[in-house]
Amino acid sequence: MSSMLSVLILYGILPIVVFVAYSLVDDLTFGLLKGIRNDGYHHASDNDALSTRAKNRVDSVPLAAVREKTQPNGPLDGQKRDLHQGRANHVEETKESMNGSNRNAINSDNNIDSYISLLRAEYRNDPGDMYKCLRLAEALLNRIITIHDGGKVQNEAIKTFLEAIYLITAKRDIMIQNGQDTKQSFNGDVLTIDQEMHLDHELRSIHGLLVTTYVNLGRQYYMANMFENAVEVYSMSLELEPQYKDALHLRASSFVILGKYTEAGNDYQKLMNLGVDYIIQPEVALGISKVLSAKESAIPNGWDTLERALSEAIPIYTNRLSQLSQIHNSMETSVGLVGLLKTLKQLHLAMFAYHDKKSGNTEMAWHNLSRAYQYKMAALPAYNFSLERQKLDTVRQIFRRGFWPSGVGSESKSPIFIVGFPRSGSTLLERILDAHPDIVGTGEDSVFNGMLGEIRDGVVQASLSGSFENVKSVVDRFAAKVVQETKDRWLELERNSQREIEIGSSQPKRFVDKMLTNYMNIGFIHMLFPKALILHISREPMDVLFSCFKHDFPPGNLDYTSEFKSLAQIYRNYRDIMDHWDEELPGRVVHIRYEDIVNDMAGISKSLISLTGLDWDDSVLSFHTTKYVTNTHSATQVKRPIYSDSIQSWRRYESHLEPLKMMVGESYTRHKFLTDIPGYSAHQIKSTN
Repeated sequence: MSSMLSVLILYGILPIVVFVAYSLVDDLTFGLLKGIRNDGYHHASDNDALSTRAKNRVDSVPLAAVREKTQPNGPLDGQKRDLHQGRANHVEETKESMNGSNRNAINSDNNIDSYISLLRAEYRNDPGDMYKCLRLAEALLNRIITIHDGGKVQNEAIKTFLEAIYLITAKRDIMIQNGQDTKQSFNGDVLTIDQEMHLDHELRSIHGLLVTTYVNLGRQYYMANMFENAVEVYSMSLELEPQYKDALHLRASSFVILGKYTEAGNDYQKLMNLGVDYIIQPEVALGISKVLSAKESAIPNGWDTLERALSEAIPIYTNRLSQLSQIHNSMETSVGLVGLLKTLKQLHLAMFAYHDKKSGNTEMAWHNLSRAYQYKMAALPAYNFSLERQKLDTVRQIFRRGFWPSGVGSESKSPIFIVGFPRSGSTLLERILDAHPDIVGTGEDSVFNGMLGEIRDGVVQASLSGSFENVKSVVDRFAAKVVQETKDRWLELERNSQREIEIGSSQPKRFVDKMLTNYMNIGFIHMLFPKALILHISREPMDVLFSCFKHDFPPGNLDYTSEFKSLAQIYRNYRDIMDHWDEELPGRVVHIRYEDIVNDMAGISKSLISLTGLDWDDSVLSFHTTKYVTNTHSATQVKRPIYSDSIQSWRRYESHLEPLKMMVGESYTRHKFLTDIPGYSAHQIKSTN
């Protein structure tokens, strides 16, 4: 046996080298070996045969043909699919407002960072050029949309957009002094903002350039959870162009996150007054339905107006889809079909909201919900069941007792990790913690997750050295870096926000990381932070499954929660890996039932704060009135006190969900996890399954 192997065995580092051989800890590592792109999402290989799962699924529309036409060269890869479909509704229009040549360069260059480095150099050499500044700002924004690494270039993007606005405003002021028309485009025409969007920056009017740059800065603020700032710059855009629909819709979206439903309703009312064509814009229709669901009085007669517009629009778009699907296969046809599929999906989701919240017709509600997702799945590559299971099996094979070298890991308790299945109540749990003055919720902008690839590579290299001290040093260094970058990012966001930081005020002592899918990465979390809290939020299985199914998540693995078969496996995999951590790291993960929080919020909260090692503060009990705002699917719910109407909510659609329940299986539809916070006497919730 070599001395190298002896050292590895002696110091317990051999499992790390085994991990190198298997090369899997997270989706990023597995992607490197299996040809899956390093963007945190699942994609089928570009050479995979196209699935025909969608055949004949939506009345007379040939969705199998539609699906093939949307993917002429195989399923779209991660960056292209994000660019076609949008990271989320709020940033969907960003690509259209970007300079045309800038979009093409980013789409054709797999190495976005190299392209950004080039733009940085160009702007650095000519800092007075507003076009170079704007190209860099938009490239940074596009990177944030397509690469999910905790927002590493977020502050640079904000700063560069502000510089671009300064340069554009200076140019506009000079033109006004010289008596020039700031609304004239390069060729002398006066175009609408929408018409100018398809032009390169140099061909647009200064007025249009300033309007859209304000809007893109608003999008950047929105993604940074700086919603007050987003509202402010959208308002600046609307001062210049009062009826600019993108600014009205996006400001309304920010108002929704802030819980200002009346203000959001006012903006949507302005859009509705512009005519039915604005109402049936997919993002607008969905936004209107969200406001009405939260506060119906915010838009008088809003439901009736929305329902009439949707009833007229859906058949028209369905017919367009049928016609376009007959056209010869081409990239132009593919992009057009993707757009129509997305439009129909969102219109049907808005109609689902109408029947679910207003008419109470559950049959029509389910009809529209299932129709929406039939369109959605028609545009996606087939879910790779065997690959996803292989990931799980490999993680379980590698991360076993003995993997974690004794004496390795930070002593820091600063991070608090929340893991769990989506729609389990994680936002509520984070808000309760965030209400404590010494705890800050950072949402799903996870510094740890963004550094995971770097951490993995560093640990691998250190383990190959055969030195225990080297491994310990590397782990400590990365743990310290995660903590420091989290603090720095919080401080920068506070400085950029409209809140003033009190002189002499102390930094938070705990930072909550709510990247739910970190349940796959608990092995690495424990290696870096063996003393940090890992909180697992769980919810009654059928409630959480239905909640996931009816929510349209941004593009990625959660796309596949929109189909029963893939949703069932995703959930089973989640339960299996949580069982694995309980076996291999007994007591390491603290389980919390969502239903226990609802029924005993005070008891859970006091036990939780005690577990963090901090003193109790009564403000925790008023979490819904405190500082935190969040951009999640739960944004409208977490702004009100604890409510119980989501418990057993799946029963309204029980007959439609029976096939899903059968696919998941009896043992998995039992709520097995019990709240086990030390010192807390768990309130038992009887399952009715």
